[in-house]
Amino acid sequence: MTGWVLKRRFNFAMMTGVAAAALVTSPAFAQVDPTLPAQAEDAETDIVVTGIRASLASAINEKRASDTIVDVINAQDVGKLPDQNLAEVLENVSGVQIDRAQGVGSNVSIRGSNQNLVLINGRATTPAGDARGGISFDDLPAELIASVSVTKVATADQIEGSVGGIVDLRTYRGLGLREPIASVRADMEYAENADSFNPRVSAVFGREFATGIGDIGVVLSGAYGEQTVREDVLNVRYAARTGVDLNGDGVADPYLRPNYAQQFFSTRDRRNASVSGSAEWQADSNLKLFVDGTYVNQRIVGDEAGVFIQQAADVAELAFPADRVIQSRDASGFSYNQLVSGRIGGTQFRPQNSSPLRKTQSYLAAGGAEWESGQVSIKVEASRAGSTSHDANFQLVSQFNDPASANFGNAGGRISPPFLFDITGDDLFFAPDPSSPLFANLGNRAYFQTFIGRDNANRFRNVENAQRLDLEWSADIGPIRSIQLGARLNQTDSRRRRTTQASRQFPGITAANRPDLYSIAPTDFFAFTGDQYLGGFIVPSGSLTRNPAGVRQALGLAAVPPEDLGARFRVKEESYAGYLRVNLETEVGGVGLRGNAGVRVVRTSQTASGVTLANGVASDVDVRQSYTYWLPNAILTAEPVESLLLRASYGRSLRRPDFGQLSPTVQFPLLDVYVSAGNPNLRPQTVDQYDAAVEWYFDRNSLLSVGGFYKKYQNLVTTVAVAPTLIDPARGPFDPNNCATGIFNPVSIDQSGAVGECVGINRPVNAGSATLKGLEVNFQHSFTYLPGALDGLGVIANYTYQDGERETTFTVPGFATGGVEEQFALPLRDLSKNNYNLTLFYEKYGVNARVRYTFRDPFLRVEAVDLTNNLPLYQDERSQLNASVSVDINPQFAITFSGVNLTNQPNRERAIFIDGPIGQERIADRRYAIGVRGKF
Repeated sequence: MTGWVLKRRFNFAMMTGVAAAALVTSPAFAQVDPTLPAQAEDAETDIVVTGIRASLASAINEKRASDTIVDVINAQDVGKLPDQNLAEVLENVSGVQIDRAQGVGSNVSIRGSNQNLVLINGRATTPAGDARGGISFDDLPAELIASVSVTKVATADQIEGSVGGIVDLRTYRGLGLREPIASVRADMEYAENADSFNPRVSAVFGREFATGIGDIGVVLSGAYGEQTVREDVLNVRYAARTGVDLNGDGVADPYLRPNYAQQFFSTRDRRNASVSGSAEWQADSNLKLFVDGTYVNQRIVGDEAGVFIQQAADVAELAFPADRVIQSRDASGFSYNQLVSGRIGGTQFRPQNSSPLRKTQSYLAAGGAEWESGQVSIKVEASRAGSTSHDANFQLVSQFNDPASANFGNAGGRISPPFLFDITGDDLFFAPDPSSPLFANLGNRAYFQTFIGRDNANRFRNVENAQRLDLEWSADIGPIRSIQLGARLNQTDSRRRRTTQASRQFPGITAANRPDLYSIAPTDFFAFTGDQYLGGFIVPSGSLTRNPAGVRQALGLAAVPPEDLGARFRVKEESYAGYLRVNLETEVGGVGLRGNAGVRVVRTSQTASGVTLANGVASDVDVRQSYTYWLPNAILTAEPVESLLLRASYGRSLRRPDFGQLSPTVQFPLLDVYVSAGNPNLRPQTVDQYDAAVEWYFDRNSLLSVGGFYKKYQNLVTTVAVAPTLIDPARGPFDPNNCATGIFNPVSIDQSGAVGECVGINRPVNAGSATLKGLEVNFQHSFTYLPGALDGLGVIANYTYQDGERETTFTVPGFATGGVEEQFALPLRDLSKNNYNLTLFYEKYGVNARVRYTFRDPFLRVEAVDLTNNLPLYQDERSQLNASVSVDINPQFAITFSGVNLTNQPNRERAIFIDGPIGQERIADRRYAIGVRGKF
């Protein structure tokens, strides 16, 4: 049997200021378990790792040695890019696309799915809210990362829970260190739009001690950062109107036109304090004991100063010239009419400030032992992961009213100025008509009445306890190299509690008599376009989150907000998993073959609990279900010639629904919009996946690979919008017993001031099956053969093509098709057909430089959302350019420079169709950083 050796030694990353893990594999068929952190073993050689090339080579070696389809990034590779968190780190991997919020990496899609699993050292983590998959990608700073592996085809011994990919963050380990390590890094970032300086520091310390009771290794790393970023947001909701005769037949034709618009200056103040540590004790040659832990404290305070603009119900629609309405055609072939430019008259102007706040504390602690005797090894461990999160939002809304009017203190006193609308260019344009005198007093506090205050907060608590036992027998029987089997017990508890309250409408507070609650909006909104957008108006202040007690008192709200019992829920799960995995290695006709085959069986018992409200009476509800799934897999790797690998695999995986999706309760918003409801009878999604790949390792740190995959989804979870209809239209939507479909929201407040209304529901359901096929291409090469200084050049590139289909269809509303509803298939969420990353790097003479360009095609964000009148919302194509440079001052110190979002390209989202009208546009900061790192 071919043995394997593994050697780790730490050096210091240029951007993270922490050590890089090096993996040196001796034979071609060496095996590394990608779910576990690299550990030191007896080694035949010892290579000290420095620089990008060495870290890329170690990552390639691990990918090559693995029995599964995995991509690896080591700390040197991570550290040389201006990556802020785990999401941005993963953007380097083929088949991975990320999303950004306020310009910071947030959500991650792997092979067209955001249903992924985040592990730390092979152990499950918990989410910040009521989703699944583990700790938020934007909560984990890059400084804690020694390496990251992304497994796209799970093996039987890996934890179930992903139908996209398994992301395993590996932290640092102490055993195997030849000398103590100490590294510190400090950066100062400048965010252009926010005009903010953002500090960040990180450090790592580690040492191995030789004692009379055995070797002990200890490593401690930590990071602290503060960051203020800004993102300008403009969105428009489209509705059907019939005011234009487009074809000259004397009949008004339906067309899409703006119904309301929102504009926000959205800032986020982020503060992240994180620490990770481990201690290992090699008690004797056969026994190792270990403990490790990770703690992350993330605090995000938001300020969304903006304005809500809507045409009042009692203002007649203006007539538009027919040439302002054009016929558009969606990529699927459906034609629809839409207004592309015009003057919108008689609008309500309601400035507002939403002050979101998220405070999350996450932790993971584990301990265990590894024991070897002869051909048998046993590993036992117990872990506990948890998170608590306070997610609040205080919203204060005002209205632009005429102080000379007798109705100044109510809705009737509004001033209704006209606005200009234009989407004929590349940008969404919605701004004041400069010819109207009605805008003259937008900066005068005497013209603004407080309309309403809304106070909402969610509190989440998640705990996951796990115990596992893993055994391996080095059987060496014919082609069987070893046999693994094990069991894992898991207990999960997820809870949500919600408080909510709203003030009465027009509580008598003006911007003039409470200047502490109001400020002036910036004047540089969307300044990058060169157009004159709206700014300088009176807007509620961002002090709402910082002084909630004072705002509540001013609005007459309760000092302690009441709990919304109808939104409370708890999901408890117990799962029992067992697995068998057989590792194979043989030779057939001179061709080396290796791989593994196995099966994982999972039994889940689940209880979803909550409170339902009917006629003001609260009742407890419990919904129980149990299910068992068998998850087989098989992977085969062949090496017909040296450095060329052929891989083929099959695997089945499952993803349980999000905890919030399983809630038996309803979350009622204070606005008259669709409510969010859960479905406690949801079943897990499953996927059968087939992969084939060719990998050519044509140089020490060079790779060319091409792979294809096919995935078949079952029980796909899809959001379905149920429109409200009334039993008797004459009784109106405000009668709680008059809902035929939808649900009566007892707390909603519509534009007329009525409280309680029959509204629609957005509810998750298991909606059939789907298929996904794709192609991934990777290329990595260092031009070491070029003459002189040019031999420091290198390139890393990857491209992914994905195409998916599902059974769920979308009904094109009649207003978009001339009155006849039509249907076409919806794509999968988060699925971009074409995606690629290109990184050029240079490393020589103490200079280290990288430039990375990323691109992804349009994709479906959600099937139904309020922004699009509960129709689909698509993200438009987007690219981004980042760069970094570091210069060694001496062997101990280096100066670093980096830039993020250098091209300053906006995010555009389109309504209803993939190439439909622009529904939302966002522009985030361009950010620059300078820093220093030192090793001691």
